[in-house]
Amino acid sequence: MVYLLLDSSGFGGIESHVLQLARLLKSKQQAVTVVFMRHYVDHPLYQQLDVAAIPFHFLHAYGKKRHSAYSFAKQLNRNDVLHAHGYKASIFIRALRFFTTSTIVTTFHAGETSFGRVAIYEWCNRVSSFMSYNLAVSQAIQSSIPAQCELLSNFVPVSNNVECLPFGKLRRLQVGFVGRLCAVKGIDRFLWLAAQNDGCDYHVFGDGEDVELLQSIESLSAKFSIHWHGRVDDMAEHWHALDILLMPSRAEGLPMAALEAMSHGVITIATDVGDLARLLPNNCIVEQSKWKTLADTVKTFDNDKALALDVAIKQQQHIKDTYSCEARWPQLKAIYQLTE
Repeated sequence: MVYLLLDSSGFGGIESHVLQLARLLKSKQQAVTVVFMRHYVDHPLYQQLDVAAIPFHFLHAYGKKRHSAYSFAKQLNRNDVLHAHGYKASIFIRALRFFTTSTIVTTFHAGETSFGRVAIYEWCNRVSSFMSYNLAVSQAIQSSIPAQCELLSNFVPVSNNVECLPFGKLRRLQVGFVGRLCAVKGIDRFLWLAAQNDGCDYHVFGDGEDVELLQSIESLSAKFSIHWHGRVDDMAEHWHALDILLMPSRAEGLPMAALEAMSHGVITIATDVGDLARLLPNNCIVEQSKWKTLADTVKTFDNDKALALDVAIKQQQHIKDTYSCEARWPQLKAIYQLTE
C-alpha cells in the first residue's frame, strides 16, 4: 500500500500533485490511500478523490486522537510506502520511522521564501530531511535541501484526444491567470500587463490575500476586458476557454498550472523563476526583472496567430514527451521499490 499524507485546507499545487499521483498509482493497479492529517469541511480534494474512486482517510480514524499516530504506524508493514507532501506531513512521518519499517518518502514543493511560523516549519522540514528519502519538484528546490534529494518533476495526464485549438482571426485572444491571488504569483503584475493590451480578454481564476486588487473590477473593466471567476477547484472545464496562461510570478517550483495548461494546448508564458526555464521555449520566458516585456510577448501572439498555434502545438508535445504520467512512472516505480 502507498499512503499519501498531507495536511491540507485548500486546493493548490500540492493537492493537484497528490491527486495526479494517486490517479497514476491506481491506473497501474497499485493500492493507494490518501491520508489527511486533519479534517477540513468541504475540502475540494475530497470530492475529486471520490470521483476518481481513490480511498482517503483522516489520521484520527486510526485511533483515539492522542494515540492516532502510533496506531497508524503499528498497522503498517515493511512493504508499505509513506509519502508525505508539505512540511507538516513530512516532519510527522519522519517521526514515525521509530515505529515502523515502512519506506518513508517526502516531497518538497515550496519554491517561495517563507516567513513567520511557516518559515520555522520549513526550517525544521529541511533540517530533518536526512531522516527520509527526499524528492523535489524543481532543481532550485532540490539544491536547497541539505540532505540527499532526487528531482521528481511534476507531471500531468495527457489525453491523445486533446488537440490545440486554432487561433482564429475573429476571436479575441483569451489570456488567463490561474493560482493564488498574492504577490508571489504576481497578480499585481498580471493586472498591469492586462492594461497594456486592450485587444485581448483577460481572466483570473483564483482567490487569496490580494483579492482587494480585484475589488475594483468594475472600474478596471471600463479600461480593459477582465473577468474574475473566483476560486476554481478543477481547471479541466476551463482550459478550453483560454489561449494563453500568463505567469508573471516572483517565485515558483514547477507549477502544475503550467503543465496542465500546456497539456490542453494553452500557451504558457512566464517569468524565469523556479524550473520554468526548463519547461518553456526561449520566446515564452523572460527575466523576472524584465517582467513588463511579457506584454510584448502577448502582443506578438495576438498579431501572429499562425506562430501562436505552432508554439501551442510544440508546448503540448513537450508535455507529452517529458512531463506526462507515463514519462514519470519508471522513476516513481523505482522510488517506491514496486515490483509490479
